[in-house]
Amino acid sequence: MEQMGRTGVAAMHAVLLNEHKIMVIDKAEWNEAQFDSGQSAFSVEYDLDTNTYRPLHLDTNTFCSAGGFLANGSLISTGGGERRGRTWKAEPGWQSIRHYTPCFDNSCEWTEYKTGRMTQNRWYPTVEQLPEGDLFIIGGSTKGAAVNRDEINVPSYEFWPPRPEGEIHMQFLNDTMPYNLYPFVFVLPDGHLFIFASHQSMIFDYKNNKIVKTLPDMPGVPRSYPLTGGAMLLPLDPDNDYNPEILICGGSDRMNKDARADDTCGRINLGDENPQWEMDTFVHPRLMPDGVFLADGTVLWVNGCQRGWAGYNGRNHDPTFDPVIYDAAKPKDQRWTTGLASTDIARMYHSVALPLPDGRVWIAGSNNVDPPDPVAKYPTEFRVEYFSPPYLFKTATRPLVSHVPRIVSYGQSFDILLNLNDLIAAGSEPKSIKVGLLRPGFSTHSMHMSQRYVFLRHTLSTDSQTLTIQAPPKASLFPPGAGFLIVLCDGVPSKGVEVFVEHNPSDLLI
Repeated sequence: MEQMGRTGVAAMHAVLLNEHKIMVIDKAEWNEAQFDSGQSAFSVEYDLDTNTYRPLHLDTNTFCSAGGFLANGSLISTGGGERRGRTWKAEPGWQSIRHYTPCFDNSCEWTEYKTGRMTQNRWYPTVEQLPEGDLFIIGGSTKGAAVNRDEINVPSYEFWPPRPEGEIHMQFLNDTMPYNLYPFVFVLPDGHLFIFASHQSMIFDYKNNKIVKTLPDMPGVPRSYPLTGGAMLLPLDPDNDYNPEILICGGSDRMNKDARADDTCGRINLGDENPQWEMDTFVHPRLMPDGVFLADGTVLWVNGCQRGWAGYNGRNHDPTFDPVIYDAAKPKDQRWTTGLASTDIARMYHSVALPLPDGRVWIAGSNNVDPPDPVAKYPTEFRVEYFSPPYLFKTATRPLVSHVPRIVSYGQSFDILLNLNDLIAAGSEPKSIKVGLLRPGFSTHSMHMSQRYVFLRHTLSTDSQTLTIQAPPKASLFPPGAGFLIVLCDGVPSKGVEVFVEHNPSDLLI
């Protein structure tokens, strides 16, 4: 891994804004990044081209919040924590909604709706971007706690912008106590939601507030905060009619600093008539892992540790330095790649990771001491690392794409130009061309909210210089908003180009 740059604030939350910028958010506390007044910044815009940051003003405490994008490209931050008094001057963020519209001239700032915008205090909620273009906000607690309790549990969901039905009760969030904070939520190709907490999961119809299917309990330890594992909706591919499969890995067996991290993964095929969990190794025991899509559709797992549970001040230790890659397309005993470039930086509680358009992965954070301490055994980390996957070393050149439209509609066919350089011999055909659309998601606490990868139907011209691509046929495959279009030639990716997918004007929006 390559170290380059500093985040300025502890990277509790991170989201890719566009091809050049990352939003980094911390709670209200001391940080390296400060304003002229001496007040610490709690949020910065990180520039990938220069590895520098621009501090951003926040008035509310964003502690353990969530986020996602609306269809119009605005980043929404939801919820947060308590008032932080005289030193950090942060107002309560429990019910806050914050808007940020990305720009390229360093003029954009947060707009905050400070309180009463959500129906409930929500600390540790989950956000998922919906096919209609708005946000699904689920769960959390009414105040901070090491683990959820009945008296502070928020067993409900709501939407942003608010829908007429307001807050809706969800019994599932009572049944999964106490390990139900930051539940795993994914939009499925049929428009329903997969929802998981603790050991339990279901397929849920949020439009009619009903359970479509109750799924078997996942074997092993609880996987939700604070016994934190990670989850992925595996790539959706038209070759198998976009069949959805879920992968959940890691966790811890109890709330004890010496608890052993879990070393298993479970995978469930939701397209089966009777879905069951298939258990597999996780290679290394790992608590608080970050799973992100690589440009070729495989999954990189980084960060985390081998002992403890999620939280501050000694609750977790024995960091895991070795990344692993999971290839869902391979047979069970051939899916894992090890021996990759490792790190010597402990990335434990409050670490993040994001796939980048250039094919690398941006890794930051680790703040498992409160208040932040740069000289602790496991210090508050401001250093940034970049992981370069093996596909960046396969060939001297990569596919080049151009004339990519900025905006496409669902089901639309469009042409782009393709230069395969010397990836194929003159006069021959490439062995494999794939086209994907990647959304990196909102990274926090081993969550990657709304992260997804969809492969697209395409046709290559006879001269191998033009690709005709079909945009996702429906919004339940890729909810409206930005994604990064990637072309793969024999597994070697082009750089991703940002594309906005939107509803046709005749489509009914909320």
